[in-house]
Amino acid sequence: MSAGVDRGGGRPVAVASAAKERVLTQPHTPWRQHLLIHLVFFLMGAELFLASPLLPTMSADFGTTVTATAWVVTTFGVSYAIASPLLGALTEHLPRRRVILAGLGVFAAGETLCALSPNLGWLLAARAIAGVGGALIGPAMWAYLAETAVPLERGRAIARGAAAYAGGQIVGVPLATFVAAGSSWRLAFAAVAAGLMVAGTLIALRLRESARAIRIHDRGAWAALRSSFALWRGGVFRLIMAGNFFVQAARLGTYAYAGALFATKFGFATGVLGLVGALVGLGSLIGSLVAGPLVDRWRSRGRREPLLCVGWGLVLAAALGVATTADTWQLCLAGFVTAFFAGTAFFSTAQVYLTTVMAERRAPAVSWNNSVLYIGTGAGTTALGLTTLGGTAFAVCSVTFALLAAGFSALSALRRPSLAD
Repeated sequence: MSAGVDRGGGRPVAVASAAKERVLTQPHTPWRQHLLIHLVFFLMGAELFLASPLLPTMSADFGTTVTATAWVVTTFGVSYAIASPLLGALTEHLPRRRVILAGLGVFAAGETLCALSPNLGWLLAARAIAGVGGALIGPAMWAYLAETAVPLERGRAIARGAAAYAGGQIVGVPLATFVAAGSSWRLAFAAVAAGLMVAGTLIALRLRESARAIRIHDRGAWAALRSSFALWRGGVFRLIMAGNFFVQAARLGTYAYAGALFATKFGFATGVLGLVGALVGLGSLIGSLVAGPLVDRWRSRGRREPLLCVGWGLVLAAALGVATTADTWQLCLAGFVTAFFAGTAFFSTAQVYLTTVMAERRAPAVSWNNSVLYIGTGAGTTALGLTTLGGTAFAVCSVTFALLAAGFSALSALRRPSLAD
């Protein structure tokens, strides 16, 4: 298929033959193809929660303070947040499979450099590279799941991706604490890099392209960026972004202090904190698996996803209220597990709504959403850090973030998407 020139709609992308690109044509959700995407999400989930337990070990290795070494966590998020909307717009016209493979290459290179870093400066640079790789992969994979799923199974498709991500957390946190206790921290990054290489090989050999690869247009870099930034003119888009911002500020912003809460209030040791992280990840896994079929049934009855998000947001607020004020570790743990159950269900539900209402603009929309999620985490962590750990203001701030997520979802439920959105 050759490319021509279309002055009105841009330059059609030169796409290889269906045989070369292995384009999906069956009218059913390709669950086996999705498993390849789930493998990458699993590795990304493990990587996200990998660095925090390793900070003391890395700090001792480099002879730096823990505070300075903590930039290892921040740098990845900042890199991802900045790169995601730009790369999402610039690669929107490219086949998803091709973008995923490119992102995997960059991500694996970054993780490999992390394992080989001779000092903290090199490690921070490597984390920034890994963040760029993640920014390439994330939007393309979420878009792929939404585009290849049958509309009435889109909830399950998105939620299973979120479940794979949560599964990585369940494995990643205990793995990191185990490595921190008895081996080199470099091994953890090397293991993720090896996993990404295996995933990339399987995707190169087996993943079929979505049918949208043969009907999109390259409008040029500046036009793509303008179109991406123009998404913010849509009222529904802004409301979805606001809800996701505050749910992430509530969920992960509060969780950033979970280790400190369990250590100071209940005397938990580092090894036990790894188990706490795994149980919280299990809450996320169950939340995503419950949300998927529920969203599909909800949509099949003509109801809109933001109403479900209101409910998830209220459950999140109640759970965080328990987690931040509990006098026993059992109640605190139950609060955090429930909070991650509701928070991940909120994310899965909102992601289905976003990828549905944005239609062909879902890749740049998801890229903005990913950026907003990281910014929300940073904002929540910063705001909560200004309060006294475990105090009344800390609890009120955490719960308020969750209530704001529910409130913006309620506004979104009242507003019908239009062509302007």
